[in-house]
Amino acid sequence: MSDDNKKQLFALMAAAEEQQKNIDQTLAIINKQQAEIESLHKYLPELAQSLFKESLNDARTSIESDLNNHATKTAEELKKASSGAMRAADAIKQETKALDWKHAFMTVGAILGACLLVILGSMFFIPSLDDIAERRATIAELDNQGGNLDIQRCNGELCARVMTKECNYGPSKDYCVLDLKD
Repeated sequence: MSDDNKKQLFALMAAAEEQQKNIDQTLAIINKQQAEIESLHKYLPELAQSLFKESLNDARTSIESDLNNHATKTAEELKKASSGAMRAADAIKQETKALDWKHAFMTVGAILGACLLVILGSMFFIPSLDDIAERRATIAELDNQGGNLDIQRCNGELCARVMTKECNYGPSKDYCVLDLKD
């Protein structure tokens, strides 16, 4: 072998040895890190549980504090409302004592007046028994004469079915032939 080849061979061997050392150092670092990771894996459940307990305790403390604050505010508001209700009850008692016979007379008078208005209104808008009997008699008379009419209410007025093509009868030409029920 020539000297140049020997030099190159020695250089390659030196480079290979250096790379082998680097690989060994890297493997050592990897093994060390893996050991540290395994160590962390052992403590990870305990660490997670500890963190969970701490956060749960913090949340519980915060919630209890908020509830206490709200309970205190609610109790104060209830006290205010209670005192307001007591004042209102006292005011009602005083107003009740102040109500004399004049107020009672006015109230009874207003109620009687309203009842009287209802009675008078029903007298004018509800037909009497005589009116009902007269209407029934008219209907019976029409039935006896063969006038079985189709009668309805049209906008509050009494309407009968007629044949509009057979109109213009009578002296004023305002009568039409009736369209009787079948």
